Amino acid sequence: MSVILPLSEQYRQRLRQASWRMQYRAKTRLYHEKSPLNEQIGSFSVQSDDINTILLQEWIHTLPSEQGRIIITGLYLEGQSEQELAARLQISQQAVNRWKRKSLQYLSRTSNL
Repeated sequence: MSVILPLSEQYRQRLRQASWRMQYRAKTRLYHEKSPLNEQIGSFSVQSDDINTILLQEWIHTLPSEQGRIIITGLYLEGQSEQELAARLQISQQAVNRWKRKSLQYLSRTSNL
């Protein structure tokens, strides 16, 4: 018996999966591109959550609309609710939901995942 998750949780899972894939690709690319500069720098420790956040921010930055970037960042990186974002942006919750849906569709269409 499968459990149907709320739409927001489904989007969170998709974003986590996408960020994991992006991180994996970046690590494999880095592994294959060992340059002398990397050897000079040495090893440094970066938390995988930090890398995921940076990759997600870069991915979200590809959105063509500032409003979409603010809403996706607020919902998924800052953990705000649609109501909180609606109040902050002085728009309706329904408008926030529409921006979220449009933005996620755009990211889905333009990603290579």
